[in-house]
Amino acid sequence: MSSIKKTKEGINLKKFLRLKNTGSIFVIAGLLMILVIASYTYILQSSYTKTALETEITRDTASADAVHKLVDGRICKEDFDQIKDQSDEKKQLYKDISSYFNEIRTLNSTRYIYTAKKNEEGKLVYVVDGLDPNADDVRHPGDYIEEEMVPYIDRAISGENVYSHNIIDTTWGPIFTACYPVSANHDGTGEIIGAFCIEMDMQSAYGMVEKTNHISIICGLVAGAVLLLICLYTYYVYQKSKAEEQKQKQLLMTAAEEADAANKAKSAFLLSISHDIRTPMNAIIGFTNIALHQNTVSDIHDSLEKVQQSSNHLLSLLNDVLDFTRIESGKATILPEPVDITQLTDNVQAIMNGLLYNRDLKFEVHREIPKNPYVLADVVRIREVLVNLLGNAVKFTKDGGKITLDISSYPGTDEKHIITRYVVRDNGIGMSEEFQKKLFDPFSQEDDANARTQYKGTGLGMAITKKYVDMMGGSIDVESKKGVGSTFTVEIPLELPEQVIQSEQKQHLHRDLTGIHVLMAEDNDLNAELATIMLEDAGMTVTRASDGKEVVNLFKNHPRGTYDLILMDIMMPNMDGHQAAKAIRALGIERSDAVTIPIIALSANAFIDDIQESLNSGMNDHISKPINMEELIDTITKYIKHD
Repeated sequence: MSSIKKTKEGINLKKFLRLKNTGSIFVIAGLLMILVIASYTYILQSSYTKTALETEITRDTASADAVHKLVDGRICKEDFDQIKDQSDEKKQLYKDISSYFNEIRTLNSTRYIYTAKKNEEGKLVYVVDGLDPNADDVRHPGDYIEEEMVPYIDRAISGENVYSHNIIDTTWGPIFTACYPVSANHDGTGEIIGAFCIEMDMQSAYGMVEKTNHISIICGLVAGAVLLLICLYTYYVYQKSKAEEQKQKQLLMTAAEEADAANKAKSAFLLSISHDIRTPMNAIIGFTNIALHQNTVSDIHDSLEKVQQSSNHLLSLLNDVLDFTRIESGKATILPEPVDITQLTDNVQAIMNGLLYNRDLKFEVHREIPKNPYVLADVVRIREVLVNLLGNAVKFTKDGGKITLDISSYPGTDEKHIITRYVVRDNGIGMSEEFQKKLFDPFSQEDDANARTQYKGTGLGMAITKKYVDMMGGSIDVESKKGVGSTFTVEIPLELPEQVIQSEQKQHLHRDLTGIHVLMAEDNDLNAELATIMLEDAGMTVTRASDGKEVVNLFKNHPRGTYDLILMDIMMPNMDGHQAAKAIRALGIERSDAVTIPIIALSANAFIDDIQESLNSGMNDHISKPINMEELIDTITKYIKHD
């Protein structure tokens, strides 16, 4: 007995040591994963910080250059000679310059615009500050320039354009600055009499980088901790393998019971379908016999209409059975082909017109035009899914009700895919929570005698719909309340044809807009001047209209091809941008380019409803003010076709 006991103790000790070594390996592996993740997070965040700041500085440099170009001709030697101290703020010359600077400053993210020079002592002082005279941080003529700005202004006065390539931390917060020399003569010759300076707020970019740094570190640590927990959990699962085996056996037994239940459901279906088929067949035979013995055309017509209704119902039952059988046997396939996805909506709407015949139902379609309407899709299957959902909405919504179809899309997992979303809403009879759990099961019908009598069917429609959505890699969700209505949401991933992807990539890379003729409608002179400078710097030619009526006349009275694109302000006198866009599109009866020319809205209104209103009026896109040059160029490039 003693030797046996020692042997057992030795075996237990070996097991303990083996388990202990296994646990140590998992812990070491987890710690190594934390180290790798932390290192990767640091490298990734450093790269992101550098790229983000470089992008922000590049954008601010372009904006500063545009502002400098705008005001360069407005600054002269007289300004620097006559404005010396705070008492000169009462002069009209100072007020005009300060007001002009302040007006420009409000057009974009510029925080400060001012001029500077050296006083008799050789120290840098302010000349004109573009802030509001009542602002707390306004600087007066003769006030000394802050120490952190002196090196930049000194270099500008020596004759070079100076840009801060790093964020400058000032008493007002982080900024980007650009300083330009000001010559005595407007052509750039003569002595340098001072500097023109622009400071732009970098608080948002700086704060974003700081916040992202903290979040990335936390995420890295959390991810490492999670991996460590996963390792420990895996070790725990390893110890419980026998219990898991028992659990798997139980799952197999449950699956067998579910299969048995499914077989019973099929048997119940056969009983139900035999009754459902007999009902329309009896009607067909009965009304056919009646028609044979009727004498008046109206009576015969009435009987034949009932025969037709019963025949259509019978055909629907048989189609459901055949479709489900084909899916279950693996014979149903998905055949994607290049199609215009917007045509699918038109086809579905035409089918709905037939479903709504003799019904008092309101049907609305809300559709967002996708950026790329051409996709690889099985239109037949998508149409079947939508017709099934809409057909159910018609069937289960009483007269006087409302049905809507919302169609939208958003980017997929990569540039080769998009996700299309279809939302079908109705205010019909709805479903119980209990039935929603088995809605997509084959042969399922609401356990309601009145519903089964009034709304006939096989209980296969939603099962078929779910199968097709799954085969296309999509998802379908339902929200419903008894007596209130139902909402079905279907999302289907679709692939873009290769030629569309290549076209997009080529378009994105090809940003040479030289020779593009832009027709711009803008009633504000300063906004028009600034936008013109930006567009001309990109190589484009600009023709300006001061209101909506003028832009319509300019387009109408010039031959096709004169203008490549229209930039349309919204709030304008005489005729606003929406009315002007509609008027131009209406000219499509006379000339085809009125329909195809890109129209881009430029508006201070940036709400979703404002953007939708621009699209509804016939415009192609909507850009919110203040204008971001990078966004504007990208948008124009998207709609301009290059050879």
